[in-house]
Amino acid sequence: MDEEVEDGIEDIFPSPEFPYDRQLLNYLSMQRNKLDGYLFFDLLATGIAAVSDAQDLYPPRETTALQDLYDHIAAANADILKKHCLLYYILKDYGSQRASDYVDSVLLPDAHKRLIDGVYALDRFQFQGAMKNLTHPSVRLQFTEKILSTLLKYCDDGPQYIRIYVAVTNPTLDTREATIMYLDALSRVSIFSALEFVRTTPPEDRAENYRMLIDFCLSHGPGSGAYQIANLPLAEEEEKIVLNYLASRSDATAKNILIVRELHRGHVDNAKKVAMSIHRQISLGTGKDKQWVAMAQKLKTNPSQLL
Repeated sequence: MDEEVEDGIEDIFPSPEFPYDRQLLNYLSMQRNKLDGYLFFDLLATGIAAVSDAQDLYPPRETTALQDLYDHIAAANADILKKHCLLYYILKDYGSQRASDYVDSVLLPDAHKRLIDGVYALDRFQFQGAMKNLTHPSVRLQFTEKILSTLLKYCDDGPQYIRIYVAVTNPTLDTREATIMYLDALSRVSIFSALEFVRTTPPEDRAENYRMLIDFCLSHGPGSGAYQIANLPLAEEEEKIVLNYLASRSDATAKNILIVRELHRGHVDNAKKVAMSIHRQISLGTGKDKQWVAMAQKLKTNPSQLL
């Protein structure tokens, strides 16, 4: 329902205050570029309040542009609560006190305030504040794929935050890209949690997801826990997928993990074949490779030493 904003622009944004100097405009432009051309504000304005071209209206570059932004929000085909939310977001650029006064004056519900606080923080990569608000039980936000992407790309603690966000909010991972990003995040935090997640995915996607899990673990490097693949508790069908995929890869780390996996299963002959293959490939290797050359030699002379 289309409802009018009670206060005029001069009441909400009193002149001569205007925070959008060149520094802030450049910063928000940079943030929008990092977020693939759309701030979360843009998506929120378009999605909940039908404000078209929000990315062209915000931030306003001059007072006349602020009037244009206000007019679009005021005229939007949306209820007054949604309009208050968008105006509250903009007022946060004017400082916490003015934004807080506006919340009190329009009696903005706490859940809606938290939503805007979370979105505002996310647009500015203030991830701790974003997660504090967006994981509150009263808050529900769409754009799951964009949230996961932002955390994974730009937040140092992104994988951990993604794990918490999905666990708390239980969003629907209804796109392949969202599933991939969540699996990537889990593989960095806990390979065992990642394995449990793969088991919940549709059967037709599961084999590919097991292979993707291995790819993610190996791409993060041995220090990330890639070698835990050797100790995963797998069912027979899972074992077949994992072993076949490890064997199909040409990199030494995959072969190393395959050796340990075969040894744990008691398949010494299979481990010996893989180890000797590695020995031929990296006989001049250094560091960790030397350890696996030594394993190849031990397997050749006395496999029982490694059991």
